Amino acid sequence: MAKLIIPSSFECDCGHELHFGENTIREMKKMSKRKKVTLGDGSKHNVLFYQEAAVYVICPKLGNCKINGFR
Repeated sequence: MAKLIIPSSFECDCGHELHFGENTIREMKKMSKRKKVTLGDGSKHNVLFYQEAAVYVICPKLGNCKINGFR
């Protein structure tokens, strides 16, 4: 399972870390209230947000890695 490291950083199962600003994460959560949205860090890894929460880290090697702590 992927991990939420701090409120704005994530770690994929493959070991890649994604770091964003806290305001960016808050905005993505707001935008994801009604639809799925993704946020990338310039690599091929992305974070999928849905229903105001970070749900998956999308990894180019492993596919969807569920984030620990999501409902």
